[in-house]
Amino acid sequence: MGDEKYKNRYYHKDKYEEKPMEVFGCAFVFLFVGILSLTFNAVNVSFIGLHAWGYWLFIPAFFMLIGGVNQITINKKYKKAVKSAIVNRGNQGIHKLEYIALEVGIRPKDLLKVLQDLRSSGEIQYRFNADGGEIELGKMVPYNPSSEFIAPEKVKGPIASEGRNYCVYCGQKFEKDAHFCPSCGSKISD
Repeated sequence: MGDEKYKNRYYHKDKYEEKPMEVFGCAFVFLFVGILSLTFNAVNVSFIGLHAWGYWLFIPAFFMLIGGVNQITINKKYKKAVKSAIVNRGNQGIHKLEYIALEVGIRPKDLLKVLQDLRSSGEIQYRFNADGGEIELGKMVPYNPSSEFIAPEKVKGPIASEGRNYCVYCGQKFEKDAHFCPSCGSKISD
């Protein structure tokens, strides 16, 4: 695949979210408080003035529910498109992440999230090439965490990995001469 094929491609503006169900949890809390306020209003109970203002929470709850349904639809669309791209490649071979992202029309960081979700659900198998960082389809890498690994709180930039035989982002053990983590694809600093 040449770069010319992808010259005029663009990425969709929608993002892939890993946990769209959290939106529904927040929306249901707002709905519960709104229903509680209507109940307090019906029985003339004044608890922190909830009977006077709580019903307004139905408005953000409505928009949160719409947003949650929209995000689930986007996630399903991206998963279907990525699975189709993998099937078109015969679920085998070595491929650049950027080419798959451009073909599907999503950003590479969103593609990584989709691939991880599809791999964890058992729908596809892949690993990252330790030398070049490309995706090797049809090959599985068993997760072998290092006992020294401590998950980073928040990643604001590259984390130094000199002298470690494991990925500082996911904890996967790897060979000393690897340039990329075979599990998560993170670049290992030299």
